[in-house]
Amino acid sequence: MARKRRKRIVCPNCDKQLKEEMNFCCNCGQENHIKRVSVAMLVSDFSSTYFSFDSKLFASLKYLLIKPSFLSLEYLNGKIEAYLRPIRMYIFISFIFFLLSSITSKNNSFDAINLSDDGKSFTIGEVQNGTVNLDNKEQDSVEELNDAEFFTSIDNLFEGKVKKIISDKKELNLFLNFLRSKSPFFLFFLIPVLGFLFFLIFYKKKYYYVDHLVFALHLQSFLFVLLILNVLIELIFKIDLSQFAILGLLVYGFIAARKFYNTGKISTFIRLSFVGLIHIILSSFIFIAFFFIVLKYYNI
Repeated sequence: MARKRRKRIVCPNCDKQLKEEMNFCCNCGQENHIKRVSVAMLVSDFSSTYFSFDSKLFASLKYLLIKPSFLSLEYLNGKIEAYLRPIRMYIFISFIFFLLSSITSKNNSFDAINLSDDGKSFTIGEVQNGTVNLDNKEQDSVEELNDAEFFTSIDNLFEGKVKKIISDKKELNLFLNFLRSKSPFFLFFLIPVLGFLFFLIFYKKKYYYVDHLVFALHLQSFLFVLLILNVLIELIFKIDLSQFAILGLLVYGFIAARKFYNTGKISTFIRLSFVGLIHIILSSFIFIAFFFIVLKYYNI
């Protein structure tokens, strides 16, 4: 049975005048049908054409950076084809970030780990060069782990794995790389959680859950852009600006939420504070579960 279309007289994507019998816009090709965005539609955005590296990407990035919440509002108002779709943008930007992170981590991820003994700090590079003797340090670390209450609450299998990983610097490096390779799944799982928190805290606004999800996707995409810039700056100039990235996200999130939800300054601040606090708590529990899942499937 053919579905009944609720048509527009003007295309929301390109503002082209449409005739009543038109099922698609003759200018941009967008379907002439008024419908709310669904979760299935949001997910299918990615599987439809993977990534389209054209003018949409640059236009979307420009508006993402300089006009907080603009892309979210445009998407919900029907301008679907004009910009890179939310889930496609998120996956593309996160892919670039993790690609850069993996490249830089191969050079210095293990050197970034510090071992401390008697108040002194040693880098792994010093250990590898033989300038520091770790025999006693490794033995002391294992003995401390044996006495830690943390290991009394977990399975012996996990306990044995953790001990072996921590006591062997090569194994520790391999595990950290393995954990890092799985982190995109962890971060992607947090987006529905963040969207649900927006749905709860801004419950009086006339938005469905998927609308909050679109906003969360754009917010996370902006965070990854900041992290990409931080990685590039650190790689070129050897300067870590991660604290400024966090500050930038807080300011951006405040402006974006005010515009998206049309709330006052105080109301936005209070609501976002609740969202941030609950999100941190939930993320901590989810990360612990994620850590043990990764540990379970990690082969030593």
